[in-house]
Amino acid sequence: MSSTYLSPVPNVGDKAPDFELTDPDMKPHKLGEFYGKNTILAFFPAAESPVCTAEMCALRDSLDSIRELGANVVGISVDGPFANKFFVQNRHLNFPVLSDYRREVIRKYGIVMKKLGSLEGYDAAKRSVFILDEGGKVIYRWVSDNPQVEPNYDEIKDTLKKAKK
Repeated sequence: MSSTYLSPVPNVGDKAPDFELTDPDMKPHKLGEFYGKNTILAFFPAAESPVCTAEMCALRDSLDSIRELGANVVGISVDGPFANKFFVQNRHLNFPVLSDYRREVIRKYGIVMKKLGSLEGYDAAKRSVFILDEGGKVIYRWVSDNPQVEPNYDEIKDTLKKAKK
């Protein structure tokens, strides 16, 4: 598969594409590590940008209620591990933030944004949320072509409530 190949966005009911990404401490994590609980994969375009900061902080602030619903949160961006480390520390993020610096996972998930702001050719993640069940099947997906739009947090929590029943 060439590095420019873009997979289709996984649909509800599909098995989520597997991956291995690096955390801010350079430790690799596989998607399978998060199986056993529902998992929110929150792809964001750029660490420390205003809307990404608002989104990740909203997830941070609601993490207790998300965990009460039996779920994990994993943030993913194309930023390098060092930028993500600063972002995690600066914003006191209390969930894993992984680096897709090779941009392989955003291609696997079909969520490549070809231009970040005025940076033509800078491939970043479209702001996207996938909720996976305990076995890695997609039970919710939201993908925005507008990086200025935050996800619907109530919709995310409602999905988790239904999945817990």
